[in-house]
Amino acid sequence: MKSQNDNTKSGGNPIEIDPISFRPGAGKKPGGAARKLKWLLGLLIGVMLIVLGFSAWFVLTARQVIVRIDPEADHMSISGGIFSAKIGDYHLMQPGNYVLAAEKTCFRTLHQNFTVTDDKNQSFRFALTRQPGLLSFHAHRSEDPSLVLSDALIKIDGKERGRTPSTDIEVKPGRRVITVQADKYQPLQFEVDVAGCRKAQTFDLALIPAWAEISLASEPAGADVLVDGKSAGSTPLTLELLEGEHNLEVRAERFKPWRTRLAVKANQPQQLDTIRLQPADGKLALRTKPAGASVMIGKTFAGQTPLELALAANQSHRIQISKPGFEKAQQRVILQSDQFKTLSINLKPKLGTINFVVKPEDATLFVDGKSRGKIPAKLRLLAVEHLLQIKKKGYRSYQTRITPRPGFPQEIKVSLSSLSTKPAAPPGVIRAGNGYELKLIRPGSFEMGSSRREQGRRSNETLRKIKLQRPFYMGIREVTNQELRQFLSTHDSGSFKRESLNRETLPAVAISWRQAALFCNWLSLKDSLKPVYVQKGGKLIAEDPVGNGYRLPTEAEWEYCARYNGNRSALKYPWGTSYPPSVVIGNFADLSAKDLMMNVLSVYNDGYPVSAPPGKFKPNALGLYDMGGNVSEWCHDHYSIFSFNSQKSFVDPKGPADGRHHVIKGSSWMHSGISELRFAYRNYSDGKRSDVGFRICRYVN
Repeated sequence: MKSQNDNTKSGGNPIEIDPISFRPGAGKKPGGAARKLKWLLGLLIGVMLIVLGFSAWFVLTARQVIVRIDPEADHMSISGGIFSAKIGDYHLMQPGNYVLAAEKTCFRTLHQNFTVTDDKNQSFRFALTRQPGLLSFHAHRSEDPSLVLSDALIKIDGKERGRTPSTDIEVKPGRRVITVQADKYQPLQFEVDVAGCRKAQTFDLALIPAWAEISLASEPAGADVLVDGKSAGSTPLTLELLEGEHNLEVRAERFKPWRTRLAVKANQPQQLDTIRLQPADGKLALRTKPAGASVMIGKTFAGQTPLELALAANQSHRIQISKPGFEKAQQRVILQSDQFKTLSINLKPKLGTINFVVKPEDATLFVDGKSRGKIPAKLRLLAVEHLLQIKKKGYRSYQTRITPRPGFPQEIKVSLSSLSTKPAAPPGVIRAGNGYELKLIRPGSFEMGSSRREQGRRSNETLRKIKLQRPFYMGIREVTNQELRQFLSTHDSGSFKRESLNRETLPAVAISWRQAALFCNWLSLKDSLKPVYVQKGGKLIAEDPVGNGYRLPTEAEWEYCARYNGNRSALKYPWGTSYPPSVVIGNFADLSAKDLMMNVLSVYNDGYPVSAPPGKFKPNALGLYDMGGNVSEWCHDHYSIFSFNSQKSFVDPKGPADGRHHVIKGSSWMHSGISELRFAYRNYSDGKRSDVGFRICRYVN
């Protein structure tokens, strides 16, 4: 370009230069590189705008999530979802499903799914599990390490985990209780700290035997041995028995079993003495004609025929056989070991003669309940007790019990009385429908019980003032077996030390309070009276108020009658105030009972070793029999203890008969001594007793 000066010089006139706008590439065609650069620049700007827009959207829509791992992991990663970013303690995450992976030394690798919801702030907590320890167990006998024990049960914290030998059992880290159990060994228990982190720990266990060696031999050898009922081998034998008590039995054919109860202590061996088995008993089947004979082997009662007996082998045995009414028989028997023998013996009867003189002569004879036809002049019977009854229509029957005596004829002389000549009852006496007689009692006041100063007094015999206002009828005597059997045909009064209490004329005993009360009801219905006792709530109780039906006497009524002494102070005993009685006035344990009882009255003899027929002794001042002695008697009311109150008077006390224990009054032939002859009440259950009977009572209409 030339300067202005140059332009001027050449033309003398200035040259005018007009400016023009600059155009890139003007005058020249643009190249391809420039276009590509322009395109890339535009793409970069677009991507940046998209990224900025996505970031802004993510930040605005993401949820703040806290993820904690206990303990803190060495490495952690989260996968899933669109994207997650961590800012401080927070993770920015879109709602969706994620997977957490975490690792830490000595812990199991964690893979855990979790879901982020739409909540703005969320927190998740995960725990790493420690790796287990590896435990191995081996067991051996304590005194012999070379004796390895297999199959011992391993329990860890009470759960079965295997049996020895056992290796690499995975166990959670921490303190654990190990229990080892093996047959015939004492259980072993201990604690270990399990390290974890898959570290191996080995335990060598010494188990202590829980048994002892028991050695035994027998003569003869080869006998079978049973322990607690299970076969254990043959003698001679050494057993390994667990600690404790065991039933040991040794058996051999043709020998008696040998048995013992053996106490075993662990690790304490025992050598038993040689067991000498005894030959087995022989067996004897014993039959007699007639049956029911008593059998004695030597001096020992063995039972009644027919009978099978086990008798020692190779020994002589004296067998004695007896039956009432028959001659005794005796045999000697020798049996071989395990021998069975049958012995039959015909007993020879012993007969006695009974002569009869009976009017009218055409009456019928019954022996032990069976008819023998018209009365014979004489009859031979077995020398045992028989019940004889003589009956004829229109006449009162006669009965008696008799025991024929061989060589000594006996006579029964009877004149039956006509039913049309029924004797009248004495004044003040009534008869029940079964003929039982009761005496009218017009009572008064008396003091019941005993003073503290009185010898032999019991703590329950407190003094009480009693006022009896209502007249009553009291049974003159005790109810007999014959009378009770009209109501209860199967009643059996039994016996006392082979002395029969079952004869018809003896007082009924072995009867419960309930049975006595039901007998009263039966008799009430027989006489068209309202029964006193009723069934309520499963119990037999008395109606309230008590009507005029037959019943048992109350305790107060009984004692008033027993101690009655006219208008004077009540008696201590039915015969007076001194003891023992100076004359025979009742049936007590005395010289006649010396072979039956230990304690008897040595200066008294009533002639009856056990109970006596009611009414055999002199009545008391009221005309009542056996108010002391013979058998004890049930009362209406139940047992109770009353506190002493000198100001209080009890009027017609009768106490509820409510099924509880009832009062028994009086004393029986089974007792002796002052305390037993007193009339204080005693508490007995309502069960049956061989010395307790009853009499009946009722109020006046």
